[in-house]
Amino acid sequence: MLMKYQKIHFNEIDSTNNYLKNSYRLLNNFTFVSADYQSKGKGRNNRVWTSKPGENLMFSFLIKDKSLIVHAPIISLLTAIEVAKLLETYKIQKVSVKWPNDVLIADKKVCGILAEGELPNYLIVGVGINVNQKDFPADLRRPATSLSLMLNEDIDIDELRDKLFNQIVSSLINLEFDKKLDYFRKHNYLLNKRVKATFDNQEFIGEVIGIDDSFCLQIQSRDVVLNIDSGEIEIL
Repeated sequence: MLMKYQKIHFNEIDSTNNYLKNSYRLLNNFTFVSADYQSKGKGRNNRVWTSKPGENLMFSFLIKDKSLIVHAPIISLLTAIEVAKLLETYKIQKVSVKWPNDVLIADKKVCGILAEGELPNYLIVGVGINVNQKDFPADLRRPATSLSLMLNEDIDIDELRDKLFNQIVSSLINLEFDKKLDYFRKHNYLLNKRVKATFDNQEFIGEVIGIDDSFCLQIQSRDVVLNIDSGEIEIL
């Protein structure tokens, strides 16, 4: 079934997240804003995210529905799960979700997600997917790839965009947490990896042992199991 949402597209914009932050009062729940090029795209912790015009899929969507905003801490993760599921329909292998908001293919980052907003008034989720990009900077924090590199062919970005928009809206309207949790546990990139977790201005080192029922990352640190709902994770 085709889901109802509003679409706005720009050839160029500073940031789709910024556009929604500045205009959210005038826009409806599930307004999607995409762009061929963002001059000031960013990732988590204000990291710069750049892309040549028309190469990749860049968009943000607005949530104003209070029944969804209560789930704000995991909305970016739920979005990452939908991205991963869609990539698998393209017959891409070794797709995984890296808590809290990245999608990887064979250990290389293909998608990053940034959620921000003014709760409980609105939440904005920004998504960047490497689609037809062939070359990546050598100084990236994590090796990157694209759908085109994995499939050895260019992808129709408009078609991918429409599929994903529809899938995200359908997923957030039908919050089947058990199914999403099951998918995430089967595609948990960090499982069994030794990590350093930074949250509440504290650092912990341990091994990722799973995901709890609230989508928190579970880390075994010595004889204690930490359930982490936010923070920075560094693989050791």
